Amino acid sequence: MLRFLIPCFCFSFPPDPVGVPAVNVVEALQEFWQMKQSRGAELRNGALVVYEMVPSSSPPYVCYVTLPGGSCFGSFQFCPTKAEARRSAAKIALMNSVFNEHPSRRITDEFIEKSVSEALASFNGNREEADNPNTGIGAFRFMLESNKGKSMLEFQELMTVFQLLHWNGSLKAMRERQCSRQ
Repeated sequence: MLRFLIPCFCFSFPPDPVGVPAVNVVEALQEFWQMKQSRGAELRNGALVVYEMVPSSSPPYVCYVTLPGGSCFGSFQFCPTKAEARRSAAKIALMNSVFNEHPSRRITDEFIEKSVSEALASFNGNREEADNPNTGIGAFRFMLESNKGKSMLEFQELMTVFQLLHWNGSLKAMRERQCSRQ
């Protein structure tokens, strides 16, 4: 099975203070996605959070968690038990899920203009390239504009699929059959 990780922000988690009950991150992650679904989020497979262990008979154990939107995160620390690996993966997935909800993580007109300008500067492009959907920067602008209002995590999921289609030759085959970008 093909596994890939979407870039994420990694956080250091201090030990739980004495006397403060630990948060069950596995349960909290599931509740987070159930709450999103109850508020009207369209999720392909419902609010189901899926955990997969990498087969191993001894530590360190590794676990991946796939979120309802399709993002995949892995355990990020040495895990002496399978349960700890599951909690580790759930921690990073929960932090990314919560962080992604912030309004600043939405694709807006301002974000699109800034991103396209940075891309033009990075590749010494000109403004005409950004307006031409047949160029790389134009395609980038098209993808951003098509996803206006969505979160960065949703956009990352889409771009990962786009990259995989490019890498396996499917995009070229679709272009040859004159399929539309939609």
